[in-house]
Amino acid sequence: AKSIGVARLDGWGIRFDLYSVTNGCAVTDIIPARDEYTLGVLYDVPTPFVIARRGERSRMDKIEGANADGSGNYERQLIRVTFKSKSVVAITYVGTPMGRKKFDSKSIGERQVTQGYFANLEVGAKRFRLPQKYESYLREKAGALRKGAGEP
Repeated sequence: AKSIGVARLDGWGIRFDLYSVTNGCAVTDIIPARDEYTLGVLYDVPTPFVIARRGERSRMDKIEGANADGSGNYERQLIRVTFKSKSVVAITYVGTPMGRKKFDSKSIGERQVTQGYFANLEVGAKRFRLPQKYESYLREKAGALRKGAGEP
């Protein structure tokens, strides 16, 4: 995959309402939110990594935990983003009702974002020069951070 640059998705907001077994904490999701927008990095990914043959899961589906029956955390979705002042169709992964239900069944501590997970978001925000205002928005949506397993 090759990063192309930062794109904007209007009418959607960031939430931390999914639980990742791999990360052991709450992880990002996007939901429709009329007065919000989401910034993210647009990537050029080879088609076979995103779209698999009929009846199979793509490599990205496996990475994102997308299952055809909706039982995973995410499902693949076509969206329209703004990139360099132009409207572009992109594929993203959006949380599933089942993923949110699993999150709701977790303990309060498990529903928090870990410092390590959030640090990865901060690194990406700095690398791609997202506005400080947007970094503050991410921190607000993440809420109180907790130490994860193995974090100092």
